[in-house]
Amino acid sequence: MATTSPQQDDEFSFATTIMANLSCETMARSCDVLEGVIYPVYQDALYADDTTWILTASFVILTMQSGFGLLEIGVSSPGNEVNVMLKNVCDILFGSLAFYLFGYGIAYGDPSNGFMGLGDFAPTENFDDPVSSGIQYAQYLFQLSFAATSTTIVSGGIAMRMKFKVYCLFAFWAVIVYCFPAHWVWSETGWLGRLGVHDFAGGGPVHLLGGFNAFVAIKFVGPRKGRFDGSRPESDFVESSPTGQLFGLLILWFAWIGFNCGSSFGITEEKWLVATRTGVATMNAAAGGGIMGLIYSQWATSRTYVRPFDIVNGVLGGLVSSSPTCACVQTYEALIIGAIGSLLACWSNEQLFKNKMKVDD
Repeated sequence: MATTSPQQDDEFSFATTIMANLSCETMARSCDVLEGVIYPVYQDALYADDTTWILTASFVILTMQSGFGLLEIGVSSPGNEVNVMLKNVCDILFGSLAFYLFGYGIAYGDPSNGFMGLGDFAPTENFDDPVSSGIQYAQYLFQLSFAATSTTIVSGGIAMRMKFKVYCLFAFWAVIVYCFPAHWVWSETGWLGRLGVHDFAGGGPVHLLGGFNAFVAIKFVGPRKGRFDGSRPESDFVESSPTGQLFGLLILWFAWIGFNCGSSFGITEEKWLVATRTGVATMNAAAGGGIMGLIYSQWATSRTYVRPFDIVNGVLGGLVSSSPTCACVQTYEALIIGAIGSLLACWSNEQLFKNKMKVDD
């Protein structure tokens, strides 16, 4: 008969105590418990395991650029594939430069006030304190991946309508804009954070800001010629590749797990519990969103066929909805949140923005 050592018994007792303190009910009913789980990473030394987790999540999130590129190619008219992918590459090129020179200091620089950071621009190695530099660099890469994601949302909204040089300037500027709300929500001194705003994985600074940026850009550049005035046939605006859309969706879907789970900023101590709960909530929100997208597609087509773009919008609407609260809701609540987000995304995209407001997104 197998026996356990006193050390194993102690470890099991410690894990049981953690699970009791961070039960589903506790996590679902109060986001305040996260304050003592996540945020000490900024004060205490990051362990090697935590750093590995953060770096891995950062790399996974950056692969979302591939997913966005495939999705945008799929919904664009044929002949724009290279232009779309080049703009996604430039999101990283110019976004990385902007974040290094200005963005990190604005978002997380020290000293800081409620509005912005005032130091740590163009961060460099501190050879007298390599651990401190390692902590800063891990946070830097993770937050850079968030900034790039917020910027690339716009590239899909204005696909085929913005000059390449102008978009390069925009990619640089958009990252700087992103860093202000990132500071407000996630910095210790940010004014929204001090008011009690909880955003676990970027629903506001990343997705909401990216959506508003895209909407403003669309209004400035206007719709594609002939899109709404009847001067060109609808066949000129046919989606080039539903298959590309679905491939892009799958990449984004699975990278979103790194997006949300990586926001635990580690897996040591209690943080692994937050990461696992976040993963389940993320998948459930996507499932609820995808099923609602399927239902919406059946309604919109009078049950004649399933439109791939409705499924794409549904899953992405569910994933976006999951990000702010994925660490502090019950798993079944994530299904409901994803379904509601999906319905809003599918309905507003077609009925509100396209049909009523004539927005060419």
